[in-house]
Amino acid sequence: MASKGEKFSSGADMDIDDDEVTDLSSIADLDEESLKTFCRKASMSFFNEYGLISHQINSYNDFIENGIQKVFDSAGFGKVTLDKPSFFAGTEGGADHNMLPRHARLQNMTYSSRMKVNVTLQVYTQKNVRSDKFKTGKEQYIQKEVLREDNKDIVIGRIPVMVKSDLCWMKDADKRDCDFDHGGYFLIKGAEKIFIAQEHICMRRILISNNQGWTIAYKSETKRNRLIVRLVEQSKVEGIGGGEKVLTVYFLSTEIPIWVLFFALGVSSDNEIRELIDYGAEEANISNIFFASIHDADNRFDDFRIRSNALSHVNKLIKSTTFPPGESVEECLNMYMFPSLPGSKQKARFLGYMVKCLLQAYTGRRKCDNRDNFRNKRLELAGQLLERELKVHIAHARRRMIKVLQRDLYPDRTVHPIDYYLDASIVTNGLSRAFSTGAWSHPFKRMERISGVVATLGRTNALQTMVDLRRTRQQVQYTGKVGDARYPHPSHWGKVCFLSTPDGENCGLVKNLAVTGLVSTDIREPIVDQLFDCGMEELVDDTTTALEGMDKIFVNGDWVGVCKDSLSFVAELRSKRRQRELPNQVLSISSQKAFKL
Repeated sequence: MASKGEKFSSGADMDIDDDEVTDLSSIADLDEESLKTFCRKASMSFFNEYGLISHQINSYNDFIENGIQKVFDSAGFGKVTLDKPSFFAGTEGGADHNMLPRHARLQNMTYSSRMKVNVTLQVYTQKNVRSDKFKTGKEQYIQKEVLREDNKDIVIGRIPVMVKSDLCWMKDADKRDCDFDHGGYFLIKGAEKIFIAQEHICMRRILISNNQGWTIAYKSETKRNRLIVRLVEQSKVEGIGGGEKVLTVYFLSTEIPIWVLFFALGVSSDNEIRELIDYGAEEANISNIFFASIHDADNRFDDFRIRSNALSHVNKLIKSTTFPPGESVEECLNMYMFPSLPGSKQKARFLGYMVKCLLQAYTGRRKCDNRDNFRNKRLELAGQLLERELKVHIAHARRRMIKVLQRDLYPDRTVHPIDYYLDASIVTNGLSRAFSTGAWSHPFKRMERISGVVATLGRTNALQTMVDLRRTRQQVQYTGKVGDARYPHPSHWGKVCFLSTPDGENCGLVKNLAVTGLVSTDIREPIVDQLFDCGMEELVDDTTTALEGMDKIFVNGDWVGVCKDSLSFVAELRSKRRQRELPNQVLSISSQKAFKL
């Protein structure tokens, strides 16, 4: 199973396991005692390499190494550095001492690291200067006069440190506090706090549903980028069902006829759209859907087969929404519609593939996706949860800094150094309060908080501690029926324990990982170039080249290329993985001539 953001080049996605062929002849020749010894050593080597709580520690280490810098980059700050936990003892000379987890536990302190960030403050004035238009091409320009520039590293706050992580002093210590202490928790004011892995639906995946009509959705990590293709029933008489089926697209909070959107993406003819969809043109029910969609577009819009007119129609639909985007229609299609695909013709191909999958499900040749399938789930671990909470408090500190700084931007006031305006206690107290109260920031609602993210570590025995550290939770609304989410699913086998779940309203929603269950972490190294070495071909940016007989290749939900010989491609891919040229988290599945990595 995989956690959120697991991508290659931007991380990699774990879909399902591929079957490895093993020669059992040598195992059959072993006697009973040798086989027991072999199994014992194999299991010990597995736990020695991966441990029981490596998923939380690896996620936190990845956040410290890569994620925290992305948070400060998004806020407009410079390079961030982290110190190992220390405290000031009040002795002469003012030297800091190393803080160990036992110090924080016994003295009711927070085991945290000091964050320093590079900030540049520039104070300048602007004035309009007239110039010779014949020489410069402008009658006047703005001249910038720098009055003061300050660049320094300042302390922006403290972030809690996970025990046994790369920032912890106990990672490489020879003498541990306890032989049964494997880390993976935080010390907040002397209390031991842990993260509960948050289970949610995978965003970057095509999902087909028939709950409220036939729909296929592509949800990227940004909610605004959601695109849904729906097969709706268009009744000839108002209020009476049983009409024709029409394909429509819901994008940027508006409904767009799919034929108009295809022409807005650069498709030149109706026959070209049919070839892009490449499914069931000879079947009567599929042909009726195509004709009804064309007829619907012809009735609603004039001359949409010219791309400029189609773009104008789409622009009117988008601008008529309640909260229209500020970008132009071309920028909206480029940034918000399949943002991983650079060309408009490639976007049209992917849209045609979505329509084909929807029609296959409608005609019974493809199954709908089950939201309870663990293949469609991702886990938010310590890194993702801390990144979400840290963004909130850094934005708060930045707003306070700007508000205080604006008071001194007058000729009769003095501008102080930048650390005078930045209140480091906002980030420190905000993170400490979130750990203590358990109220965590919402994934996409700014003014709301959710519970069930942080819990107190149980120390009844070592087994109870391991159970708490491997716990997962699915956030749902208790006001209505949850459906099948409370019941075991066959895909949980080997990944989730079927017995360890509480009674009451959390039954089936709070689960525990299986003892050999692993969660993959972010992989920064790109693998697309290595896929070309395995036989993958680049996806062309046109709508005329036929891809008949070509197999599609997806990486983390993104269409990256095609291949002719899928068997040799998968064999070469597995060979590179076994030779450690590719990460061991790269898994492949061959289904219906589609390979997802």
